[in-house]
Amino acid sequence: MKNSLQSGDLYGEKDRKLSESVISRLLWAAQGISSEDSLRTSPSAGALYPLEIHVVVGGGGKLEPGVYRYVPEDNTLIREIAGDMREKLSNAALSQPMIRSAPVSFVISAVYARIAGKYGNRGLRYTYMEAGHAAQNISLLGVELGIGICTVGAFEDEEVKNVLKLPANEEPLYILPLGYI
Repeated sequence: MKNSLQSGDLYGEKDRKLSESVISRLLWAAQGISSEDSLRTSPSAGALYPLEIHVVVGGGGKLEPGVYRYVPEDNTLIREIAGDMREKLSNAALSQPMIRSAPVSFVISAVYARIAGKYGNRGLRYTYMEAGHAAQNISLLGVELGIGICTVGAFEDEEVKNVLKLPANEEPLYILPLGYI
């Protein structure tokens, strides 16, 4: 995945799929490595980075349908589940239609153990703040690129964990359906 974009690739019709380069830029804005000492684009208490970002992709684009995990260290995606999971994710999110119809959704989740060792229960607060920073970065870049984004917090945690096959120690915090407007 690249961090650059051709200027003619920014805007498109409502049903146009998000390119890999656009997805890459949005992910980088959320949690990308932004310095030589491995700091990221969103602030994190103690630089402990408890967040994970999963990308749920539908059909029609260059990325195969499935669920991917973002790897900030090399700005890449690893496919963890094959197949279009948008319907199942929508069902887990109280059947919200924008999740079903969005070509791509980002799911921000947290591994609290990464931060709790240093900050105890206060680490939860810091994690929620970091998730807000990451979602805001995605939203701000989305506006610049003409991409519609909705931040969703209404979902059944255990159902989302099951759809994405998250490990027991990872909790979903946010779903962000994305698409051109």
